[in-house]
Amino acid sequence: MYVRKAIKLREEIYLALKKESGEEGVSEKINEILYDALFKVKAKKSLFGTMARTEKSDLRDREDRIG
Repeated sequence: MYVRKAIKLREEIYLALKKESGEEGVSEKINEILYDALFKVKAKKSLFGTMARTEKSDLRDREDRIG
């Protein structure tokens, strides 16, 4: 179901939409962009896995740390 609604766009935005999707596809492109922004499930950000991997060759034995 579609609802007709007049919206105001800046000229450069309209020209970019028109260039990307053609004269007839502007409304569909706007719908796609808004749907993605409003309804897509956003991945939860966590700190897990953000550190760079280290190699085991860099590890030391307990004796190396004590003495």
